[in-house]
Amino acid sequence: MDPKHSETSGDLAAIPRRTKAAGAHNAVLRGIGFAIVSGEFPGGSPLPPKEVLMRRYGVSNTPLREALQSLASKGLVAARTKVGTWVRDEADWNMFDPDILAWRLDVGIDRAFLAKLFEIRQTLEPAAAAIAAGRRTDAQIAELRALIDAMASASSDRIAFTEADVAFHLLVLSASGNPFMQSIGALIRTALAASFTSSSPTDDPERAVGAVSQHARIAEAIAAGDGQEAAEAMMTVIRQGWTNNGGQFEQLAHLALESFAIPPSQDASRRDRPRARPDAPEEPAGEVASTQPTSG
Repeated sequence: MDPKHSETSGDLAAIPRRTKAAGAHNAVLRGIGFAIVSGEFPGGSPLPPKEVLMRRYGVSNTPLREALQSLASKGLVAARTKVGTWVRDEADWNMFDPDILAWRLDVGIDRAFLAKLFEIRQTLEPAAAAIAAGRRTDAQIAELRALIDAMASASSDRIAFTEADVAFHLLVLSASGNPFMQSIGALIRTALAASFTSSSPTDDPERAVGAVSQHARIAEAIAAGDGQEAAEAMMTVIRQGWTNNGGQFEQLAHLALESFAIPPSQDASRRDRPRARPDAPEEPAGEVASTQPTSG
């Protein structure tokens, strides 16, 4: 039967139209977003009239309106009746948004911005590793170790090494069981992509071996339930990544890791540690994991 005359022809015919509409929306979203992030449309300035934007991006009013709504949700623009739409200052942007990070990466990341990415990483990832040591599953440990093997096998392949490295860090966030930790995944991707563009462990066989060893230290600390060791190993990896890119340690905020007390797992079978004797006294609850700035 000719699909044009089938009972489902209406549904089939609608698919290309939806795809085209989504394509138009994504094109204008990226176009305006990139123009804002690159500084072509600077903060505090009004956006060009919608007629100009429609001609520039070859779209109708509907996808333009939807794109502006998406940009507003990201903190890039704001609108007011009788005033129009204007670009918000960078301080108002949602810097954890995957699109904004991708556009920033496309524009080109300078050392100052890269340093900020590494600062937020060293603020959050060690804590995620410490928490993961108390909540990880056996399956996650197996996957972490498999990613270590993948990194070792890709020691001369920048793309494959980067993919395994990113997957490793995202898995640590997932193993923390904290959705807020997991929400920084796009930031981790951007930071590693930017740093590996200029300097990758695969550029030097000795560095590649060292990077694999450092990540293995994180994985084994998490497997052992040693939150303090996991946090310190993660901090080492992050700082090493910064110095490998030519950054000076003094350019980052100095954070000293103090005490990472691990919350007890809800399922003791998920941990490799032996269970305490039934008559053993309970250990006092530790303080919440913390990082505190130090002078220097």
